[in-house]
Amino acid sequence: MPDELSIEIRKFEVRLQEFIKAEDEAIKSLKAFIEKVKELNSLLEAQPEKRKPETLEKIIKLRLETIKALQNALNCTAKAEHEKSHIPQSYGTILLTIEKLTKTS
Repeated sequence: MPDELSIEIRKFEVRLQEFIKAEDEAIKSLKAFIEKVKELNSLLEAQPEKRKPETLEKIIKLRLETIKALQNALNCTAKAEHEKSHIPQSYGTILLTIEKLTKTS
């Protein structure tokens, strides 16, 4: 029976590491999105009459890259939230296991 608590502790450690990894990826993806938006903004701030055809092409390309960066950030954030949802499950399982072990001792 004491092995049961050890197993739950290991599960919790793995879940915590998975959450930390997913959270780090979400932060990186959000920073990448911010950089794309800033880059796009700097091109958009130029007066429309002063924009060259090359600038318009770059704006169109950056707009797509910005949308892709946002999609990636949303996906990474959703994964982090999913991993985070496992943490309370582990709390409950560990507490229940401790309760079972202390009642049978």
